[in-house]
Amino acid sequence: MPRRRLGLVVLTVAGTLTALVTSAGAAAPSTPAAASPTVTPLVAPSAPEKMLVIGDSYSSYYGDRHSRYPGWWAMVAFQLGLEPQLDAMGGTGFLSRSSSCEHTRFTSRLDTVRAVAPRILVVEGGRNDWRRCTKDGRVVEATRTEIERAAEGFFDELAAVWDELGRSHDDVLVLTPWGTTKERKGRIIRPIVREAAERHGFSWVETQPLTLEQAPDGVHPNNEGSRFLSEQFLQNSGLADRLPRA
Repeated sequence: MPRRRLGLVVLTVAGTLTALVTSAGAAAPSTPAAASPTVTPLVAPSAPEKMLVIGDSYSSYYGDRHSRYPGWWAMVAFQLGLEPQLDAMGGTGFLSRSSSCEHTRFTSRLDTVRAVAPRILVVEGGRNDWRRCTKDGRVVEATRTEIERAAEGFFDELAAVWDELGRSHDDVLVLTPWGTTKERKGRIIRPIVREAAERHGFSWVETQPLTLEQAPDGVHPNNEGSRFLSEQFLQNSGLADRLPRA
């Protein structure tokens, strides 16, 4: 091959190789000299939502779940991952102000509902409403009409407060625990409370009466009774499904 033609071939091959190298370099993805680490910002855990309980001695006689006598409400709140708050007084109710007539009815606790603005509100009561106080401070037996009027009046006021807070009526849960004493009065009072609550769109939670093994004095639960009441509440309220614990 003549020298001049050989030179042209060499130049042509060299040019082709240069083009291929240049093309490959342009198509290759760029690699950073040092990859920046991914930083995940720290997020403070949010405070648990609140469960407020308005009630009587079924709630007020007991403490948190670490106490010697933990309340049914404390067990419920723990299972749901809620922070429990309690505004309860023994002997009180929708109508009753206790045997001494010195305590307040449930309507006086609506200010607590406004202040706490809970995620879940539990109204536990009715057991004491077979009695009422007269203006001169005597305790007398209540009539069905008086009990109905008191329950209806309380739920009327509660509905207004709950609507102010922008809460769903489904998140108010109502129960009337009972033991073995005054069974006849229980058959009257419990339906009255249930019907008044449901008329306002609140959730009634059915609970079986406590046995003497669960409430030795015929009224107040022991530890076994409190556990039973908490299990009944969780099972029949449906809250465990609506608010699964994280």
